[in-house]
Amino acid sequence: MNNQPNQVLAAGGVLWRSGTAGIEVVGVYRPGPANWSLPKGKLDVGEHRLLGACREVAEETGLDPIPEVYLTRASYELSRPTGPVTKVVDFWSMRARDPEAAFIPTDEVTIQRWMPLAEADKLLERPRDRQAMAAFTTLPPVTATVLLLRHAQAEDPGYFPGPDAARPLSPHGYDQSRDLARLLAVYESPRLLSATPLRCVKTMAPLAEALRRPVTGDSVFDDQTNHNPERAATRLRELALDGGAAVCSQAPVIADVLAILSDCDGVAVPSLRTAPGQVWALSFSQEKLVAAQRL
Repeated sequence: MNNQPNQVLAAGGVLWRSGTAGIEVVGVYRPGPANWSLPKGKLDVGEHRLLGACREVAEETGLDPIPEVYLTRASYELSRPTGPVTKVVDFWSMRARDPEAAFIPTDEVTIQRWMPLAEADKLLERPRDRQAMAAFTTLPPVTATVLLLRHAQAEDPGYFPGPDAARPLSPHGYDQSRDLARLLAVYESPRLLSATPLRCVKTMAPLAEALRRPVTGDSVFDDQTNHNPERAATRLRELALDGGAAVCSQAPVIADVLAILSDCDGVAVPSLRTAPGQVWALSFSQEKLVAAQRL
């Protein structure tokens, strides 16, 4: 994702914790504009917006974030000597891995503070921050994230002589699996599961290495003639109740499971199509799906 000449791309987050008086969020004070705001900043060239959001939040707060739900996109115009440019900021809700981690002031951010929602409503005055906070405060409590991904690109079945279940990833697929590991590692999924075809297991291997967790095979996520999408959807709800997971499956299973969950729980999903190497971040409140975003 690259910045265009007339556009600046940025990302940030509403970083929260449960405090003694309820939900608290982090605000940062910037001495330049002399105001409080949510942590955010510009993306590097080619940087995925979620990774950029996590990086910026960590840099500005000293806190290590775990992303949850995509909240909103805010845009506004900036004046430049060469003419106006549009700044676009994507926001996620995030949990702090260690809310008590030390903060070191910088020239850009001199104060970091946990604040109750009522205080945040008074101090975070910029429209884009208020837009993100409005989206955050309307969310039900998110208790777990299940990452549902389609395996990376596999070798063409027309040129692979063996059984379909043994079909390996293509060279591009191996590149995709490494990119997926860098992206999905920020969620720190407590469990890694895979459908049993080799291409699914190999897609998960770099993530398993990054998180130092084993991959468990689960045939309920296989695309086969007797696959049971209702059982697969129930399995995802069980994983959500158990704290979340990352699950690699196949396109027909993913489409069926998304249709069941979104229809039952009233979550809008514009398209059920999932290309090789694409991921859905499914946010649950206990066993109920409350948001689904294609990363």
